[in-house]
Amino acid sequence: MKKFVIVVTLLNFPHAYAETIYQWSDPWGQIQYSKTPVPGAMISDLTELPAPRETTEQQKQEAMVRKLQKMRQDNIRFSQVEVERQTLNTKELNDNVYCEQLRNLMFEVQLANLRQYSLPGFYLVPGDFGHLQMDLSREIRQKCR
Repeated sequence: MKKFVIVVTLLNFPHAYAETIYQWSDPWGQIQYSKTPVPGAMISDLTELPAPRETTEQQKQEAMVRKLQKMRQDNIRFSQVEVERQTLNTKELNDNVYCEQLRNLMFEVQLANLRQYSLPGFYLVPGDFGHLQMDLSREIRQKCR
């Protein structure tokens, strides 16, 4: 039994005292490792700290080119979204103006109908503008919600 405890203790000994290794990405996109936590670092599966690697000038330039390309793509996407938003706003405004014009026209047609049949008891009789009223009502129901 003592041998079993000793073997288990020895097998777990390196894991019990192993230091935590943190993995993070430097500004140039290179993976770095350290024993101290850095903002944005994750815990690595490594048990030993690898030798530090220096970032070469070419790697720095490539990282800058990638960053500039990403910024350009983001700007293009933002511009496209902005154009789509403005287009939708313009369409919505045009639709609102159209609906307002339809409602005003409907009011004028109803008013003309009332003027034509202003005698008591005749206001329920459809006038000459009945077909126009029906067409306007249908258009308002379809386009103006």
